[in-house]
Amino acid sequence: MGQFISARPSLKRKREPESEDQNQARKILHVEGSNKDVQSNSTTTSTSFSRPHWNYDVFLSFRGEDTRKNFTDHLYSALDGVGIRTFRDDEELGRGKTISTELLNAIRESKISIVVFSKGYASSRWCLDELVEIVHCKNIIGHTLLPIFYHVDPSDVRKQTGTFAEAFSRHEKRYQSDMERIQRWRKALNEAANCSGWDLESIANGYESRFIKEIVEEVLCKVNPARLDVARHPIGIESRVHHIKDLLNLGTSDVCIVGIYGMGGIGKTTLVKAVYNEICVAFEGSSFLSNLKESSEKPNGLVHLQEQLLNDILKMNFKIGNVDRGINIIKERIQGKKVLVILDDVDDFEKLHTLVEKEWFGSGSRIIVTTRDEQLLTQLEVNKKYKVEELNNWESLRLFSYHAFGTALPRNDYQELSISAMKYAGGLPLALVVLGSFLKGRSIDEWKSELEKLRRTPHDKIQKILRISFDSLDSSTKDIFLDIACFFVGMDKEYAIKILDGCNFFPGIGMPILIQRSLVTIECQNELKMHNLVRDMGREIVCEESPKYPGKRSRLWFHKDVLNVLHKHMGSETVEGVILNLPILEDVHLKTKAFTNMKNLRLLQINSVHLRGSYEHLSKELKWLCWHECPLEFLPQSFHLENLVILDMQHSNVKQVWKKKKIFNMLKVLNLSNSKYLPKLPNFSQVPQLEILILEGCTSLVRVHESIGYLKRLVLLNLQSCENLRNLPSSISNLESLQTLVLSECFNLEKLPEQLGNMTALTKMRADNIAIKQLPSSFSLLKNLETLSLRRCECLIESPEFLQTSRLKELILEGCTNLVKVHESIGLLKRLVSLNLGGCKRLRNLPNSISNLQLLETLDLSNCLELDKLPEQLGNMTALTKMSANNIAIKQLPSSFSLLKNLETLSLRRCECLIESPEFLQNSRLKELILEGCTNLVEVHESVGLLKRLNYLTLFGCKKLRNLPNSISNLELLETLNLSDCLELDKLPEQMGNMKALKCLHANKIAIMQQPSPLGLSRNPGIISSFECGRPSSSWISPKSSNHISLLPSIYEICSLTGVSQLVLDGCNLSENEFPIEFGCLSSLMVLDLSRNNFHNLPSCISRLPRLQDLSLHECTTLQSISFCTSVPALNANGCTSLERILILTNKISSSFSLNNCHKLVEIQSLNSVRSGTTVFMGRCNNLANDFRNSAIQMMCKADDGCSLCLPGSEIPNWFSHQIIGSLISFRVPSFLDGQISKVLLCVVYAANKEVSRNSDNWGWRFCNKTRNPTKYFTADSCKSIFYSCDDHIFVEVTSGDDIKLEMKSGDEIELFVKVLPHEEMECEMQVRKLGIHLLVDEPNVTDKAESSRDDEL
Repeated sequence: MGQFISARPSLKRKREPESEDQNQARKILHVEGSNKDVQSNSTTTSTSFSRPHWNYDVFLSFRGEDTRKNFTDHLYSALDGVGIRTFRDDEELGRGKTISTELLNAIRESKISIVVFSKGYASSRWCLDELVEIVHCKNIIGHTLLPIFYHVDPSDVRKQTGTFAEAFSRHEKRYQSDMERIQRWRKALNEAANCSGWDLESIANGYESRFIKEIVEEVLCKVNPARLDVARHPIGIESRVHHIKDLLNLGTSDVCIVGIYGMGGIGKTTLVKAVYNEICVAFEGSSFLSNLKESSEKPNGLVHLQEQLLNDILKMNFKIGNVDRGINIIKERIQGKKVLVILDDVDDFEKLHTLVEKEWFGSGSRIIVTTRDEQLLTQLEVNKKYKVEELNNWESLRLFSYHAFGTALPRNDYQELSISAMKYAGGLPLALVVLGSFLKGRSIDEWKSELEKLRRTPHDKIQKILRISFDSLDSSTKDIFLDIACFFVGMDKEYAIKILDGCNFFPGIGMPILIQRSLVTIECQNELKMHNLVRDMGREIVCEESPKYPGKRSRLWFHKDVLNVLHKHMGSETVEGVILNLPILEDVHLKTKAFTNMKNLRLLQINSVHLRGSYEHLSKELKWLCWHECPLEFLPQSFHLENLVILDMQHSNVKQVWKKKKIFNMLKVLNLSNSKYLPKLPNFSQVPQLEILILEGCTSLVRVHESIGYLKRLVLLNLQSCENLRNLPSSISNLESLQTLVLSECFNLEKLPEQLGNMTALTKMRADNIAIKQLPSSFSLLKNLETLSLRRCECLIESPEFLQTSRLKELILEGCTNLVKVHESIGLLKRLVSLNLGGCKRLRNLPNSISNLQLLETLDLSNCLELDKLPEQLGNMTALTKMSANNIAIKQLPSSFSLLKNLETLSLRRCECLIESPEFLQNSRLKELILEGCTNLVEVHESVGLLKRLNYLTLFGCKKLRNLPNSISNLELLETLNLSDCLELDKLPEQMGNMKALKCLHANKIAIMQQPSPLGLSRNPGIISSFECGRPSSSWISPKSSNHISLLPSIYEICSLTGVSQLVLDGCNLSENEFPIEFGCLSSLMVLDLSRNNFHNLPSCISRLPRLQDLSLHECTTLQSISFCTSVPALNANGCTSLERILILTNKISSSFSLNNCHKLVEIQSLNSVRSGTTVFMGRCNNLANDFRNSAIQMMCKADDGCSLCLPGSEIPNWFSHQIIGSLISFRVPSFLDGQISKVLLCVVYAANKEVSRNSDNWGWRFCNKTRNPTKYFTADSCKSIFYSCDDHIFVEVTSGDDIKLEMKSGDEIELFVKVLPHEEMECEMQVRKLGIHLLVDEPNVTDKAESSRDDEL
């Protein structure tokens, strides 16, 4: 590629403002609530767009006398030889025509102008006039100007020096009467010379053939004569192409292979076509071999591919004959050439070696491989990999809409159906295109019918593409895939592997294969996930085994099919797995005989099912039995479980697991968690292979059987929340394979076995909140321990010894309130990375040896209230990156602190004894410094100016701090500075303008008496994003006083801060007349605080702030009305005692209003509906009109999820379907026929025992479905704070079934309890007087039903 030279650095393109389409899409997709919703990314909407009509690719501008018969002639021939249509004046113009007119037209009809600047170029007025027109077209119609500096210095052209000066000297004499023309020529030369182009001397060292070759390559790249068809609507392509080009690293000379992988239909081929189009012309030859898998399987397929590769690159017809000969010809003929080869849809590693090897190609060559199998890329040893992800919601909606409607967004009457179709496709481009094209032009009823059909039968075309990946799997991996698709989506990966391993499916290799081929993904928390369409493809494969008779299929998961087969005893030997998950929990009674014919049943889940009859009818091949809420008190003797690998009986009624002695040689996992009636455990000699034992929440368990010591293979033991367990058997120390031990919340466990140290394989031990006073002395022998957590062990007095626990990486002693000593041996923990001693209130000092922890990265000492000194050699902990020492008693940090060269965060919040900050001589990596609330701090050390990376500094509440060191002005990366409540701070450094990155300045309640102009705070007036001032302290005279100068700059000065996003003008004595119209031009302003000012009406310019999101008018006591014309920001107008009305001139608000103590408020006009998460608080607004009160509560029926309302009142509206006096309500869910609960309205009448001036606390909703799970409660904490008042108030909140994690179905008995989650600083109580609940039901929507049906089938 030619080396472009540029006189000016390139500028990054400014981010475009959001389009109308994107704004509309935000509204359409609002319900999704996904972080993949509407995104502002540079996606191409369509390939058809308006551009000028080009008759020529290139217009050549040159001085004939200089270059016509040499350089320009050679250049013209080279351009013409590669198919670039080039205009030059001596060939294209006919005799007798006006040259100037023809030239002008030729320039306008050419895509590119190449201007050959030679020594005599400026001597020709024709050349100069051409150049003026070329520059004009460049600026007006997108014409491209490419200068060539042919034996001239670019600066001579730009500045008109050298031969160009001589030429202009002659022109100025000749055109004295037309100097404007001269100036146009000069300006055009200057602008042309500033364009990126080529300099013969700097690029090819004067060799013209090489020079011309590079020019042609660059021009070819811009002209793009040969392009592959990408897609009609290449949505989402541009950003992905850019990413792949970065991976290709095109500027380097090495041979690079990039692999692109992803599931079928994800758009790999479309993407590499777009990449090919952009970069192919930069290579000597290029070849795109598509559908390699399909093409290679045809007769002589590989030979034909080899021939195509040679033909594409060498532009010659080759006939090879056989693969081996083809390999040799490719090596010989292409060797040394810089080529681009794309191999699309590769499935076989061996096939690749018949087509490409790195060693065959020349420097700078690039090979791109697309495949569904990531492992193939690993075998190929590619340089970089790129996984193609699904389209986000914004991209998906557009792609679907283009194919369904021909527009970027769906028609209004099809919006909900379009969203359902988009959700069904799950971001898969193939599905979006196929489904959109199929539905185009169809009626709403046809749409509904098709989407309903898709819930049971995947689309054939989509199915065919996706199934290719499945068909390429071996037998056992196919079984793994089908088991996951039918049963295990959402399951923990390791748990599923245990099951599959028990079935002899070899998941150790099968699972990675599925992941590498993008058939399975592992999400957060190690969950197995599948794309919905891949899952549906797998299930369809099972349905095809017997389309009409489910009992003859290998796997049954759909509850209706399962019940039908079991009730009618239609099972067969084909059935291998059955899962019964009912959408409506009800008592299901089945006969064991229903399983008689299922001889090969290996997987069975029957949660909450009652079985009647002899258990000998169940399969002897069972490997996994999941029976949550099992009603049995013990497992029957006739139940053949000899081959069982996993027994999962959570929330069961068992009192004894099995009565008689029976050996379970295969059992590896036993989960009895939350079996609350289990008092003792069985003899573990019967389960010698057990690896995982989970007994969490077995609250009746009082002892663990001594035989547990025989479990030589046990790796995990979980006894969490076994509240009545008082001790552990000594034999537990024999568990030589145990890696994880969980004892947390065993509140009565006072002692651990003395020989605990024998458990030498232990890596993780969690014993939070237990009653031990000390750990056994053998603890120090746990040489493999990596994590020890003793959080909230309030009886613990001292830490254990750490003599041999050298592998410990994480030590948590947080909340051990009686801990007085940390053992000196802690210094031996050379691998310790995290140490948490927060809340150890009686800890007075730390051992000096703690300074030896040279790998420690995080240290938390917060709330160690008596800790008044840190080790002198603290600075030896050189790996420390974060240190939190909030609220401790130190007066100063040790002098060695400054040696912590890797420290990034230091927090000393509320260290009230601290007098001065430490020195920061070597803490050059510090980014965050928190000294907030250090009330006795009088000095910040001058060395703070050395913290060149500091971006956050808060000194909030440092009441005795009088000044700041001048060096603070050196903090050029500081973005946030908080000086509020520094009551004695009376001066700011003069050079604060040097803090060029400063965005947020908070300076409320300081004693400064000299104004720092906002423009003085930054030399770039657009860089300050937050400016906070006003609200003077008691020692600061208010702005009206004539004795002092206010901190507040003039409003006109603030208007110059065009980049400000946060502005606080609290208590600055302002009225609406002081706001100029220019204030509405602060286009970046998002947060505005005008509290405690003298407005009667909101200044009109406020409504013109385009990005305002948060407006505070707190205690503007003269304010009478507020109106919003367009967008509505979040509004805090508490205490506006004169406020009577708020007018909203928009359809739906999505912001929160806090209007407490607005005693004269009558109504909020046009408050018709609110969006998700909106809150409206009107506490003590006792003047509200009755009609408005009623309509406001009624409005909540139409409100989105998470909305809430608070206003005075003592009665729950009578239309609430269930209500009661008190805080506990029970009710039965009524019948809704085919409808479904969409929202739940919760209403509370409450009052406090005393008045409080601020909102605090949160609501807590405690739910229980007594029918489905009578022992399990779910607490949903509302994020909405409570307004306290002695007067009765009504609080209404909207929530959804998903949020409260209830699937409330007809007939279920629900219990709801409301509580208050008190704030620790509040000293008043709340009484719930009345409680109401109202269920809102939507009519069934066929598309939503399709979504839920697929989930039900899980």
